[in-house]
Amino acid sequence: MTHTPRVQHALEVARRRWPDANPSSLIADGFAEWAQQFEAAEAEKARLLRERRLSVAGMFTGVYQPGYIEEVREGWE
Repeated sequence: MTHTPRVQHALEVARRRWPDANPSSLIADGFAEWAQQFEAAEAEKARLLRERRLSVAGMFTGVYQPGYIEEVREGWE
């Protein structure tokens, strides 16, 4: 891997967490840590979305009378 300034910085940060690891291990451990954090963030995003959906579920029950959509569709013909 080419040691660009960004990669070098990432290795220096990883070395603070895993001081005795070699560069290959730092990269592997860093990617594994990143993957865990990414998955946790995705799970939290999904949880919040479910929570928002549940908060509005049923909010408009009774707004439209039974048969309303059929009447609207009849007007389309």
